[in-house]
Amino acid sequence: MFTPTCMISGKELDDVQSDFKSSRKVEQYRISEQALYLPEGLRWKYIPLKEIQHAEESFRVISAGHCVPVREKRPELDLSIGDQTVHLHLEKKENMQKILDAIR
Repeated sequence: MFTPTCMISGKELDDVQSDFKSSRKVEQYRISEQALYLPEGLRWKYIPLKEIQHAEESFRVISAGHCVPVREKRPELDLSIGDQTVHLHLEKKENMQKILDAIR
């Protein structure tokens, strides 16, 4: 069994494997009572929820289409952890709210 990697050294969870098993899927991410899990290739990394200092809603603009360019606003969640910011790219605004509710 693999072990997800903590993004903040020294803040690892005690039983991360069972916490990961109890997490629920929100788009490509997973969220549990203790952590937010982010995919990294075939492995996972995580941020302990208590280490998230600030979460801010924002939107990103994506361009799609070959012949007729289409610009869409998609939800994004900016998380401040320590001295870095992590951007979660989401497809639906209601999923952004699910993650915000779990963090707070």
